[in-house]
Amino acid sequence: MTVSRSKRFIFIDTKQHVNKKQVFLFGSIIASFCLSGAFLIALYIEYLHNPVFHSFVQSRGIFL
Repeated sequence: MTVSRSKRFIFIDTKQHVNKKQVFLFGSIIASFCLSGAFLIALYIEYLHNPVFHSFVQSRGIFL
């Protein structure tokens, strides 16, 4: 059991092992959200600075 103390609280870790599959799964989910967010930001920047892309997106009925 691991006990760490701060000024007011005592944290006790009762779980001795972490399932590596769960860590990998949650890490993959977080990484995919980060990559998709970065992709959307890059797409929006391209939309703002490229008039050809801007007109293409609007011709498809997508308004950002």
